[in-house]
Amino acid sequence: MKNISYKLSALISASFLTLALGIGQVKADVYKGPGAGTPTYPRTQMRAANICDPASSQIDLDVNNVRCRLLNGGDMWWDIFATRNARYEVPKVDPGGRSIHASFASGLWFGGVDGGEQLKTAGQTYRQTGLDFWPGPLDTLTATVTKDDCKAWDKQYSVLRPEITEYVSSGVVSENIAKWPGNGDASKGQAQFMAPFFDADGDGIYNTASGDYPTLDPNELGAKPDQMIWWVYNDKGHIHSETQGQAIGVEVQTTAFAFSTNDEVNNMTFYGSKIINRGFTTLKDCYMGQWVDADLGNYADDYVGCDVGRGLGFCYNGDDDDEGVLGYGLNPPTIGVDYFEGPTDSAGNQMGLSHYMYYNNDSDPVRGNPGEAIEYYNLLQGKWLGGQNVTYGGTGFGGSKPAKYMFPGDTDPAYPTDPWTEKISGNKPSDRRFIQSTGPFTLRPGQTQRITVGVVWARTTSGGAGAPCLGTGSLRLLQLASDKAQTLFNNNFKISSKEDILKNYHDFLNCDQTILILSYLNH
Repeated sequence: MKNISYKLSALISASFLTLALGIGQVKADVYKGPGAGTPTYPRTQMRAANICDPASSQIDLDVNNVRCRLLNGGDMWWDIFATRNARYEVPKVDPGGRSIHASFASGLWFGGVDGGEQLKTAGQTYRQTGLDFWPGPLDTLTATVTKDDCKAWDKQYSVLRPEITEYVSSGVVSENIAKWPGNGDASKGQAQFMAPFFDADGDGIYNTASGDYPTLDPNELGAKPDQMIWWVYNDKGHIHSETQGQAIGVEVQTTAFAFSTNDEVNNMTFYGSKIINRGFTTLKDCYMGQWVDADLGNYADDYVGCDVGRGLGFCYNGDDDDEGVLGYGLNPPTIGVDYFEGPTDSAGNQMGLSHYMYYNNDSDPVRGNPGEAIEYYNLLQGKWLGGQNVTYGGTGFGGSKPAKYMFPGDTDPAYPTDPWTEKISGNKPSDRRFIQSTGPFTLRPGQTQRITVGVVWARTTSGGAGAPCLGTGSLRLLQLASDKAQTLFNNNFKISSKEDILKNYHDFLNCDQTILILSYLNH
């Protein structure tokens, strides 16, 4: 992955690999654009009868002002089979009729060490060097999955709120409700509970004849999204040819959802993942995190940063003009990932955001793309590829003050009076990725952890650099959107009143921006 010359040879052989694996070329590290190879497996394993085929399902979450592509192989927000380009479009169609994308790809990463000091990792980027995840749940007794079961679960399930409303009011069962996979197949060792549903008679079996229906919150304490999509995947269907690490035995059940509203929630999407250790090994020094390749319009001129208190990682343009055919133009937006919920400690307490790390799309041995298990694990730990600790300020390398969060502005509680951003450091804008992670913790066999994130987007109508209360670009509005998203999460995704939201913005009122906030709330 570090060898740029590999990309050229991969292009030459891509058509042969495509025939062998039945999947298309994909966007690569270092080179942005179609094609730089496909997942490669040892030939002996390619012929094995019980090796899972690569995940092939993809579906759009598009009920509001966002259209994003979701895949069922541990990755999302891009198209792997047609254009192989970014697929996180917001707004869905801009005033000029163009399709502009605010992000390229994202996925969950995992890493930990077993009792024999063996590193185990699982993660996904672009499938150009391999795969770590495959469709379907694991057998709860053996932590295995068959090729047939992978194929059977190579799909995603979507339902719209009007379908649920009609079912509850009149009993009409739509095809999406009928096919909702509330339960696994017990004869194949799969867990009883899969996609979340309201269990009207409490028998634990999804049955629309008994009044059961899909829901985000089985206890019906939260709001019903306007669109909800569910899928399940695992890391035991094949060798790990992406991170090159040993398999963990994780099963990941993900629900993506969105709301169609007349305010900033209309620009948001949400993702809740239930992560279950089906394996038999206790992992110590375990880390989990959300990896993001946030290509904001023109991917070549981006900065990244984080707001520690909000658990918010974000990407913004290097100046007030996002140039080029892919760009947003003047007054570009900012996109962020809110890390609402992560792993818990042994007492069940939320650990919060432990690290925020970034790297570049290049072959630099310190800040470039990872290529082997220890490098993925180091990034999850908030370290550079070679295991060097991050230091506060400048480039984050070679200093004397330890840091857990890259480019936090003035939000790092360890250095509240010493702001640190990419712009302050004089960095050249470029093609960035970032990882928001939690750890270390212990992951025991059978244990379940959760990660819930929300993606927020905001744009000003005037330049941000000269506006003292808006910060750089649309960052201040993004923080407002982040607070609104956090309030949604705290309220089980019930839409809050304007008065509740305004209580969270007292710090902005000191900036004499009351009119701005009220205008924002009245969208």
